[in-house]
Amino acid sequence: MSSSPNICGICNTEDYHPIYVGYEMMFGTREEFEYFQCTSCGCLQIRHIPNDLGRFYPPNYYSLSISRDKKRSKLFDYLIKQRFRNALFNQGYKLNKIISKFIEMPYLCVDQVLLVTTILKQAEIKDFDAKFLDIGCGSWSTWLESLRIMGFHNLYGADPFIKSDLNEHGIIIYKKEISDIEGKFDLITMHHSLEHIPNQRNALISASNLLAPDGVILVRIPIVSSYVWEQYGTNWVEMDAPRHLYLHSRESIELLGKQVGLELYKYIPDSLDLEFYGSEQYSRNIPLTAPNSYWLNFDNQIFTPEEIDNFKNMAKRVNKENKAGRACFFFKKKNKTN
Repeated sequence: MSSSPNICGICNTEDYHPIYVGYEMMFGTREEFEYFQCTSCGCLQIRHIPNDLGRFYPPNYYSLSISRDKKRSKLFDYLIKQRFRNALFNQGYKLNKIISKFIEMPYLCVDQVLLVTTILKQAEIKDFDAKFLDIGCGSWSTWLESLRIMGFHNLYGADPFIKSDLNEHGIIIYKKEISDIEGKFDLITMHHSLEHIPNQRNALISASNLLAPDGVILVRIPIVSSYVWEQYGTNWVEMDAPRHLYLHSRESIELLGKQVGLELYKYIPDSLDLEFYGSEQYSRNIPLTAPNSYWLNFDNQIFTPEEIDNFKNMAKRVNKENKAGRACFFFKKKNKTN
C-alpha cells in the first residue's frame, strides 16, 4: 500500500490502490518504477511518469530501427493488388484466378495477412482509396507497409520520437504529435502506441477529430485483465516499465472511449507467444535484448522445443478463452449509426 492515496488517470477514483514495482527489462537496466492498479476500473498505471521519458527510447528501440521492405516492380505490385482486390472486396474473381497460377498468395506471412484482412473488414474499408493514419509507428510501419503491398496508397504515420519526417515507397511518416496532424482518415490505428501516451483522453480526442465520416479507430494494446498478468505479475513482458504508462483492463479502455464520445463495437483477442516466452525470460532475469534472448534470435536455446510449443498453444488458448494479454478494440463515434 502507498502512504498516500493515488488518483486513477482513467476513472479518477482516489484510493489506496495496490502498488506494484516494475523493472526496466527490455534493455536490462533493471531500474524500478512504481505502478498502481485502480480498484475501480482495473487499469494498471505508472505512479510517476519520468521527466526524461525520451531516454527510454534509444536509437536501437525496435520501432525506431525497423528495416524497410525492398521496392518491387510496378507489374508485380499490380498483380498482387489484383489478388487482394478479390480477397478483400470480392472483385475481379476471374482475373485473380488467372494471376494465382503465377503469383502465390499471400506475399506476406499468413498470420500477417489474416490480421490485416480481419482489421480491414471489421473497419468496413470498401476500396483502395481509403485513407489510413498509423499513430506512434516509429520510423517505419509494418502495418502501412502491409497495406502498400496489398495495393492501398493513402498511407500516413506519425511519431514524435523519430528524427524527422520520412517519405519512402509512398508512405509518409510525420515527426508530430497526434494533435498536430491534419486531414481526415477512414482508419486510424494505434498499434501498441496508446499505452505509451501520457494523456490518454487527449490522444483519443485528437484521433476522433481526425476521423472521416464512418471512420474507425483501432486501438491494439496490452490488457491487464488477462491470464498472463495473473500468471507472471510484474514479470509480464507487456508491463514494459516505464514505457508502458497505462495498461488497460477491458473495462477501463471501454470507459476511456465513452469519456471522449467513442463507442466500442468490436473486441478481438490478439495474444502472441511473445507474451509467454518474454514473460518467462523476465522471470529468469533475461532481458528482451540480452544476447541469449529468444526474442532476438529464435535459434537461441534458452527454451526447449516443448516449452516453445507450449507458449504457442497458450497464446491460442487465451485468445479462445478471452483471457488474452493483447487485444484489438474498434471504436466509432457514438453518433454513428452502426
